[in-house]
Amino acid sequence: MKTLVFIPAWNEQSSIEAVIADTREHLPHADVLVIDDGSCDRTAALSRGAGAMVASLPFNQGVGAAHQTGYIFALAHGYDFCGQLDGDGQHPAAELARLVAVVEAGEADLVVGSRFAGESQYSASRARRAGQHMFSLIVSTVTRQTFTDTTSGMRAVGKRAMVLFSRRYSADFAEVESLQQAVRAGLVVRELPVEMLPRADGHSFITPLVSAFYIFKTLIILLVGQLRPRTATPRSKP
Repeated sequence: MKTLVFIPAWNEQSSIEAVIADTREHLPHADVLVIDDGSCDRTAALSRGAGAMVASLPFNQGVGAAHQTGYIFALAHGYDFCGQLDGDGQHPAAELARLVAVVEAGEADLVVGSRFAGESQYSASRARRAGQHMFSLIVSTVTRQTFTDTTSGMRAVGKRAMVLFSRRYSADFAEVESLQQAVRAGLVVRELPVEMLPRADGHSFITPLVSAFYIFKTLIILLVGQLRPRTATPRSKP
């Protein structure tokens, strides 16, 4: 059984080597792939120097395209499980290892690391936390399953989820819509409480105006997703 950890990264030269080293320490059995999302710095070169495989996209396409690239790569190269971490150093690999273990044990098809399900010390601005709470409420309502952190990028998936997401994955609303998509396809989805760290360097592209627009568009996407026909994903053969 093969496991791949993929790391979407856009101009993360200041943190990517440490993220790769952390992943190798806590998930030594997994291969590591950095998805260079059109970076214009040394992200790709430093990743190769740190011993990771690199898939470079020709220009910046966003986190959804980077995630889907990881799933397609994993299926094409015969991996059975995937873990994903952000390239900015906010996701401790020790926490991801716990999520991957649940999927490898066959207990879920998709496991999400939640900053808000337990006693995490993670803090966010009031505006961002309000938006996250709104997404959690809406996704929990439409899926009839409780979610506390629908925008988390720390996840582990099995082959059924890899197949589903390789076929269709939102470019703009990756984390939020994929939960709705997975539940509607009959996948077993779980959340586990995790600790996440503050961003060590750089800055988020999300401003209050971007957040408001993102919330509006996501609500529309979730409504459209709710109207789509359900498509069951077949179980993997033993």
